[in-house]
Amino acid sequence: MGASVGIGGLIIGISMLVVFSMAYQSISSQIDTGLERLDDADEPIPTFTIDDATLWEGAVVATTIATAGTGYTNGTLSTTTGNGGFAGTYTVGSSGEIIDVVITSHGNYASAPTLVTTCSTACAGNSGTASVTATLGAAVYANFTNSGTLTIDFDEMWVFTDGANPEQFDTIYTSAISSTNWYSGETLFLQWIDAGAIGEDRISMTVGPTTVGHILA
Repeated sequence: MGASVGIGGLIIGISMLVVFSMAYQSISSQIDTGLERLDDADEPIPTFTIDDATLWEGAVVATTIATAGTGYTNGTLSTTTGNGGFAGTYTVGSSGEIIDVVITSHGNYASAPTLVTTCSTACAGNSGTASVTATLGAAVYANFTNSGTLTIDFDEMWVFTDGANPEQFDTIYTSAISSTNWYSGETLFLQWIDAGAIGEDRISMTVGPTTVGHILA
């Protein structure tokens, strides 16, 4: 009989250990979950402002070298029609042919302007034959300020116009200092040039749970 009592006590003891172990695991899980929630609650959310935003719907977004010509020297491009503010530079190859164009100011026009070349030094030979044409599109200019305490990665930032046309920020922005981070207190100037459809009314930025919008002027 003593043996039966001993076995019964052992079984009860083992059962209590199992119950205790299960209770301990449950309490530990609840504590871990609670700590995670506290950590999440303490994590600051991104805060930022869109200080200003302007849309130019007639910007020169691209150029085409229709005829390269010969006898040119490196020089500048300007317009003979309209007064939209376009400016550019071009470089030439070994025969004085135009091989590359860089837009330095996109301007804003009602219709595609006529572009003219000006050689930096005297042009020679058959220099009057080159032709560079303009393609119009949209340009958005905006300033964004990180008003919070977080450092934000560019790949966490999304820009929209009229609630559509989502673009990841680092695909439309080039940092002057080769950075991929938006630091607290820093203001970023965005020049978003697109030959496609950019919305006409509103620009928005989303970072995590935070979205801020601004009317396009």
